[in-house]
Amino acid sequence: MGLEVFPMGNGVRHFAGAAVGVAAIPLIAAGLLYGPRATTSVPDWTATAALAGTAVLIGILAGSRISPVASLLPGLAFTALAGATVVRAATGGDRRMGFDLVPADYLDAYAALLNTWSLVVGGILLTASLFPSRWRARRGGTPAPEKEGEEPPPLPKRVPFASKRITSARPAPGPATGR
Repeated sequence: MGLEVFPMGNGVRHFAGAAVGVAAIPLIAAGLLYGPRATTSVPDWTATAALAGTAVLIGILAGSRISPVASLLPGLAFTALAGATVVRAATGGDRRMGFDLVPADYLDAYAALLNTWSLVVGGILLTASLFPSRWRARRGGTPAPEKEGEEPPPLPKRVPFASKRITSARPAPGPATGR
C-alpha cells in the first residue's frame, strides 16, 4: 500500500514531468552560471548556496518518481549544448559559441557551463531517464472495493489436536543386531 498524495495516470504524470523539466532548464543554467568562481580568494556564500541548490534540483530530477521526462528534457538540452560546442570546435570553429550575447562579467561562467557543466549535467540527467522502471506506472495502487454482502468463509471453531502419540512407520533405533 503506497502513500500516493495525488493518484494520477501515466499521461498526466508525463505531462507534469515535462512541465517540471522545461521549468528546470533555465533554473539549472542560472544556478551553474551564478555558481562560485575561482577568481576571488574569499568564498561567496550566495554563489555556493546557488550551486548547492542547483545540485539538489538535479538530484530531485534524477531520483524523482514524477516522470522520467522531468530529467529527460533538461538532459537532452544540456547534452545538446555540450554536443554543439564539441561539434563547433571539431569543425574548425572556436569554442566561443554565443559569447557575443553574454555580458562580459559572465563570460568565464558561461565558458564553464559550455565546456564542463553542460556535459556532466546532461549525462547525469539522461542516465537517470534510461531506467525502464521509471517509465512504468506504479502497480498495486488502491485495492478494488469488496462487493457488498459478500462475507469471508467462517474460521474453524477449534483446531483439532492429536490425542494419541504419533508414531512413524520406521522402527525405532535399537541395539545393533550384529549384521
